[in-house]
Amino acid sequence: MSNRNIDSIEFQLLKRKSIGERLKYFRNELKALQPKVDYSTPAIAKRIGVSPQSITAVERGESKKPSFYLINQLTKEYGVQLEAVTDEFYESEEELFNIGHPTKIERTVDLDGMEDIEINNDPEKALGIVLYERKGESNVRLLLNEEISNIIDDVDIVQLLSRFIYEIDLHQTKSSLQLEELFKKKSPFEYATSLYRISEGSNPYVSKDVIQTFINEMLTQEDGK
Repeated sequence: MSNRNIDSIEFQLLKRKSIGERLKYFRNELKALQPKVDYSTPAIAKRIGVSPQSITAVERGESKKPSFYLINQLTKEYGVQLEAVTDEFYESEEELFNIGHPTKIERTVDLDGMEDIEINNDPEKALGIVLYERKGESNVRLLLNEEISNIIDDVDIVQLLSRFIYEIDLHQTKSSLQLEELFKKKSPFEYATSLYRISEGSNPYVSKDVIQTFINEMLTQEDGK
């Protein structure tokens, strides 16, 4: 599962919405953030033990006094703080918050042996690229491990990431029909932006030595099997 931060623009947008509209906004955002989870009103209703109509009524503003239980369960389902649906929350100083649930990353490389991971809170802007070739489930060969250091801000990183995503999509396109479908997908920049936002909450900065150790273990994991 995934989460991300609500930004300042979204905060101002939510400020103008009703409680029901905020809940609907969170639900729709979770559909994009967590596509493997069913966020239709019937599915949510089944998970929290209410009727689908009760959720729809709240979202449409038809339920003037929704129960605390329903609102509380919906905010838990969407991974947002309860206060984030109230009008009072948006009347005070801007306070950005998370939506969604943290990603649980499954690693094929065992990193349990790593101790004292150094957290770097003010890293120099750079983009590291690890390119590998995989054959079968376990054969991995490292082809490239480079770092681009002339990065000015986060936008540069997102732009480079979007170009990388575009090249991969283009390489996988085999026909003119597939190319047409490619341009109907979410743009590489949008996808890169969403990945970067998600990583802010789920993948903290770690030292360069930790990244290099991960690469080294990836290279030697086959020998240890």
